[in-house]
Amino acid sequence: MIVIRVVVVLVIALLAALLGTWIADDAGYVVIGFQGWEIATTVWAAVTAVLVLSLAVYFLVRLLNLVLLRNTKIADWFSAKRSLSSQRQTLLALEAETNGNTIEAIRLLVAAGQQSPNPILHFLRASELAERIGATEKAVELRSNAAKLGDGELLVFRRLNDALELLKEQDRRGGLRALRRLLEDHPNCAPALLALIRNCHEIGDWIGALEYLNVLSRLSFVADEEIYELYITSWIGRIRQVDPLKIANVWHAVPRKLKQDPAILGEYVDALRAKGDITKAVHELERAVNRRWNSQLVIQFGKLEGDAEKQLKTAEGWMVEHRDDAALHLTVGRLHLRLQHTEDARRHIERGVSLGGDVGAKFELAELYAESGDIQRARELFSSIDQELAGD
Repeated sequence: MIVIRVVVVLVIALLAALLGTWIADDAGYVVIGFQGWEIATTVWAAVTAVLVLSLAVYFLVRLLNLVLLRNTKIADWFSAKRSLSSQRQTLLALEAETNGNTIEAIRLLVAAGQQSPNPILHFLRASELAERIGATEKAVELRSNAAKLGDGELLVFRRLNDALELLKEQDRRGGLRALRRLLEDHPNCAPALLALIRNCHEIGDWIGALEYLNVLSRLSFVADEEIYELYITSWIGRIRQVDPLKIANVWHAVPRKLKQDPAILGEYVDALRAKGDITKAVHELERAVNRRWNSQLVIQFGKLEGDAEKQLKTAEGWMVEHRDDAALHLTVGRLHLRLQHTEDARRHIERGVSLGGDVGAKFELAELYAESGDIQRARELFSSIDQELAGD
């Protein structure tokens, strides 16, 4: 790079010397025309005018920059504009990453980092993506770019890398201590937050994971889908961890959007069943399935030991719109079985198995065949189950 600059300077000096020699031999004159007006002057006067005008423009620009930088409101406005541009590019990078366009995501993150007040986060995320696709050299280059930042940012970068290296070396205690100390000084260090969240998942510290997640979710460091999955995992762990008698307090803290997720709702219903509140569990599942159909919740609905007649009436009402749903037929069959309607139970479970029921449904059907005296069909189905399990 230095060699190229030297060459350019030498070429400019050579051209200037040639131009000066030519003007000295025959200065001539210059005619400037504009909309019928003409100005004739010597070359020396024209060159002097150009130099004076250039210097005037240069000093005017310097003066404006000085004024703008010293004006806090104007400086803040420019800073806000750069920050907004950085945020837009970050969101585009997250969208590109979600769509599988990792290379474009890296490019956008680097561009966002160049305008961000905290570019180290963007460079680190870009380096992670580069490593994910096997572009090791690019990852090293991005880390090198991060190392060229200011002293304060460089210190954060080094402290983060040191903590992550301790974790890689299986020094969990030292690595976690270093990450927590880093967050005490820099509470918005997203890579440190993400590392601590993953550690909390490993050790079952769901409350800690949720606290770190609440900060990370505001930083646009990872894709929304990844944040959502981290929340789902954390809340499921939290619900499983709590005493069923205290489930109401925990459920009240779950965000409304997440309460509609089938996995979290299923865990909540299991907690209600463990608590002994079957009526509420049935009500929650019925309301959730009416709002949005989900086969797993339908299966769970049939397994609750509530009022079988009311549950059967509800499930048969769902048959109007979901006549070919395997899970619904299995649920209706199981409810009939609880009411000792053996023939109806067998008919619906057979239909559920034919529509793709799982091994558990086949096992129930085989038991029904055996109880009704159809030993041959029971043996055939048990043999089919054995072969299926052996194949897995």
